[in-house]
Amino acid sequence: MGLSFIFRNDKEKLIKNLGYYGITKLPYLLTRSGKEKIRGYSGGLATDEIIKINNEIGIELLGQYLFHDYHDNLRFSFDAISALKDQITENILELDDKQAEEFLKGRDIALTKEDQEKWKNETKGFKVMRNQGEFIGTGKLTSDRVVNYMPKERRLR
Repeated sequence: MGLSFIFRNDKEKLIKNLGYYGITKLPYLLTRSGKEKIRGYSGGLATDEIIKINNEIGIELLGQYLFHDYHDNLRFSFDAISALKDQITENILELDDKQAEEFLKGRDIALTKEDQEKWKNETKGFKVMRNQGEFIGTGKLTSDRVVNYMPKERRLR
């Protein structure tokens, strides 16, 4: 597929969608790899230099994987949470220690009646998981569980 840049109008639309998490700016040159993965580049090359290199030899990937785009519903990559942690202020689920341990092992979290009551006003969808003030990953809140999106290589054993 090659390198596909995300320019101003599309970047503004992405940032608007990231408002769901409280994000208001992305200090990266954004590219799309495949149909759904969005990557961010913050290196020293200017856009026109990257385009020139791409035209001459072809670039497959550029930058750090940040988001997976599910038709304007964005899910953070594991590394993007660390890169943007200071901006994430919304759609955060606070996990207790037992839930966090299960989550870090890559398991979905079944919601108890207490959890369902605690999170009844939360919108269903992608959330950033936090335990003891630290972001630990992303999940998807449904009516009865939190679906885990922890990459296999990052899971506790």
